[in-house]
Amino acid sequence: MLELILQIALAGLAQGALYALVALGLVVISNTSNVLNFAQGAMGMAVTYVAWALLTYAGAPFWLAVGAACIAAFAIGALAQIVLLARLRGASDMTQIVLTLGLAMLIEGLVGLGFGYNPRPMALPMSMGPLLVGPVVLRPQDIVNLSFLVVLSLALAVLFTRTSIGLTMRSITQNAFAARLMGVPVERVLSLAWGFGVLLGGAAAVLAAPTTSVTPDMMNTILIYGFAGAIMGGFGSLVGACVGGLLLGVINNFVVAFVSPQLSMTFIFALLLVVLYVRPDGLFGRKSVRKV
Repeated sequence: MLELILQIALAGLAQGALYALVALGLVVISNTSNVLNFAQGAMGMAVTYVAWALLTYAGAPFWLAVGAACIAAFAIGALAQIVLLARLRGASDMTQIVLTLGLAMLIEGLVGLGFGYNPRPMALPMSMGPLLVGPVVLRPQDIVNLSFLVVLSLALAVLFTRTSIGLTMRSITQNAFAARLMGVPVERVLSLAWGFGVLLGGAAAVLAAPTTSVTPDMMNTILIYGFAGAIMGGFGSLVGACVGGLLLGVINNFVVAFVSPQLSMTFIFALLLVVLYVRPDGLFGRKSVRKV
């Protein structure tokens, strides 16, 4: 029984790594631009077709295709900020939310029109077999998911604490008006933040593709869990986004295994309500004070 519990928990951590990557991307964008990017999943899905096309038609190596997809994700995020969000700077939160929702539907529609809605397989080319860690079996997909989360989380930590770009992003998060007065190119930095945020979502989409297949709606459920993980962890906290996503992955796996797959999302959101009732700012969130 203990072996089964450990196996379910480990598989949940691997799935939760995808939710954590989406949550991290959402938090990076929200912290810098105060926008909830509901197009995060659609943008990630779109760049997965870039990887799939390179693998299918160009015969590119898998890791080259992944790198190209990540570059495309960064470009899409930066372009969305420059072309769309910058034009609405100062608009109401609802206006910006509706814009990202409309952008998500537009991207899904265009991808469906161009590639169709049939599932397209994209295998993970791993020559290694499952890895035994005591009584627990680590699948190649689990190793890749968790490795990506660790590497990208560490890269974010270095970016925000050791680089001038990251420190500039943090200054905008704290006070964009003061940063602008000090000569910080706010719009340029925001475009970088959007690029990094969508890159994280794109990485999650590419990692999800071998198990979900590539379809225009492949990221819809993962985006919902990513939002839930970010909210549970505390939307302003990168650590909270990681912990929230991983925690949701583990809990979801246990609900699927011992309760019912149909009730997994219901159970997750019931738990989210309980957490927010006890800690309205999330597990790692800090109470914010707005001056009026």
